[in-house]
Amino acid sequence: KPHGSQWFRKGLGPMSGGDQLQDEVWQDREIKFDQMPQLLKLRKGEFQIDSINSVEDTKGNNGERGILIVTNLRLVWTSAKYARTNLSIGFNCVSSVNIRSVTSKLRGNSQALYVMTRFNSTRFEFIFTSLVKHSPRLFTTVQAVFKSYETTKLYRDLKLRGAIIRDKELIMLPNEQVYERINGIWNLSSDQGNLGTFIITNVRTVWFAVLAENFNVSIPYLQMKSINVR
Repeated sequence: KPHGSQWFRKGLGPMSGGDQLQDEVWQDREIKFDQMPQLLKLRKGEFQIDSINSVEDTKGNNGERGILIVTNLRLVWTSAKYARTNLSIGFNCVSSVNIRSVTSKLRGNSQALYVMTRFNSTRFEFIFTSLVKHSPRLFTTVQAVFKSYETTKLYRDLKLRGAIIRDKELIMLPNEQVYERINGIWNLSSDQGNLGTFIITNVRTVWFAVLAENFNVSIPYLQMKSINVR
């Protein structure tokens, strides 16, 4: 049904040929409505953090009770009455999570979780209301997981010109280890290049220019499709 105006990724790897529907990691990158129940199943590397009963999708299905599952990649809401009435909201699409007052058919005036998102240049607003009185679980869980997802993007996403180098040293991520640091590496583009330093860690490869450390790139292994020598 229409609505108003993607915990960190862990261990995601390629699927077997029999799991073609789940080959591409879309779970944290897309918003999907009313999908077949099998598409809502957890993919490889995705794990459930919490399952919250008696949650109303107040924006799109006001008056309908459902269950909200929070994973490390997304929010999944499913109607208790009709399994095909569902939502999948990837954390990469979420721009903000707030608590505001709302009028619910099942709960009346109460506090609700507002999830503001953007997907394919379209903004969506989702409102979830807990039907369990005096339970902050809906708010605390979703806000904590979203914060963890946001603060761990360097483990997953390619980053250009980021604040990743300080005084010629890599700003390390938690549990990151440097395997090798190689000076005198050129970053070549068409007919010109920049001399810099190449750093190999257990999470990513990083290059930065000697003369301007803010000219850099961080490439997690999750983003690499192939490595060639030419």
